[in-house]
Parts: sequence; structure tokens; C-alpha cells
Amino acid sequence: MPKILINSVPKSGTHLLLQIILGIPDIIITPAWIIEDKDLDMINPCSVGPAHLIYSAERAKLISEKNIKVIFVSRDLRDVVVSLVHFVMLNKWGNHPWTPYLNKLKTHEERLLTMIKGVDFTKEEQEEYGIANIPNIKKFAEDKLGWLQDPSVCPVTFEELMDNEELQNQSIMKIIDFLWNDLKYLNTTKLELLQKIKQNIIPEKSGTFRKGKIGDWKIEFSEAHKEAFKEIAGDLLIQLGYEKDYNW
Repeated sequence: MPKILINSVPKSGTHLLLQIILGIPDIIITPAWIIEDKDLDMINPCSVGPAHLIYSAERAKLISEKNIKVIFVSRDLRDVVVSLVHFVMLNKWGNHPWTPYLNKLKTHEERLLTMIKGVDFTKEEQEEYGIANIPNIKKFAEDKLGWLQDPSVCPVTFEELMDNEELQNQSIMKIIDFLWNDLKYLNTTKLELLQKIKQNIIPEKSGTFRKGKIGDWKIEFSEAHKEAFKEIAGDLLIQLGYEKDYNW
């Protein structure tokens, strides 16, 4: 059985992908998230570890040497912005470092703009909030998107997994093919495994689930948000294939 690492930009569908992998018989989750390289040792055969690991060639080499298979899930970064704001404001676990600052902003629109543009705190603010800054959306995502350039990684998108059943089936089949060349020892067929996996996809059971919608940014972004996003990370949208140019 494979060793599996699920990696992502936060709020891109990590828990959704985790439900997919845990729908595979006999796969279990690691006792904790993979935060540092040493945590990779928690990933044993028949186990999956979730992570938001930054890409580096050294880390990719280490993961390869440990014979760990990486599945990377990404999402339209405009929807990541929207999801992040709602997640930070809900603050279910009561310890998100950005919540105190966002709470002081008067409107949802200001919070969205902050998540797009980021903010560098003064010395006094650093003492108050305990952090130096909130990164802009490009800095927040770019250091993890390097995994998409690694040919040994299996890339999937949130949109593929949530848009419609046909795309979802195709993505799950791609994951199955990536993890196994031969399913005989699992005593199942690809179609049977697909159905078992799909039965385990229950987004509402995820502790971070809110709406799971595609394109929420179209409702929540104003023209000011759009222009700020184009300036900060419009190039990433084009690189990721979500837009062909800046005319959106």
C-alpha cells in the first residue's frame, strides 16, 4: 500500500481530498498534520498525511527518497480569498492569529481587501497582534504552487472535485491510477473503488466546511477587489489557467 501526502494551499480543498483518500479501504490518517520535514516519518504504508508544505527541490527529493506519493490540490485563488476571510472570522478553534486584526476592521469588504493586499504591521501592532504581517494572496500561495511543476506529483483542483460528477469521477480515477498500477491485491476493481471513495465524500462532516461553492468571488468581490487582485496576483490566475488575461 502506498504512503500518501496530501498537500495544498490552505482553503483549497485539503479536507475534501482527505475524505477521498480515506474512502480507500485500510487507509488511515496520520496522528497529526505534516508541518515539518521530520513529520514525514509519520506517513507509513496505508496512511495519508495532510499538509500545507512549501515547495523546495530539497523537500521534493526527501519525499521521493521516502517513497511518498504526493497529491496536490489547488483552487481559484479568488475563492481562496473569500474562503479565508470567512474561515478566519468564524475562528472555530479560537486561535487563528489573523482573527484579532480582521475583527477590528469594520466591513467584510475591508477584510477581503486585506486578504488580497496583505498588511505589514507597525512595531506597536506587532506587539498587539503577535505577528509581523498578513501576507498578500500571492505570497500566501506562491511558495506552495511550486509542487505543480514537479512531474512526480499528482495535481487535482477543487473545481474538478466539486463542479460535476463526470469531472469528479475523472479526477478520482486519476488519483487511483497515480496510487496503484495494479488493484488485484485490493480485491476490487477501479469502478468498485470509485464508488467506495465517493460514499466517503461528505463535505459537511469536515470541520472547515462552509459552502464548498465554486465562484463565490463573483458575488463577494467589488470592482476594487478585482483591480487589487489583478495587480497582486493576476499573473497567477493566468498561470493556473483560471483566466486567459486580465479582462475579467
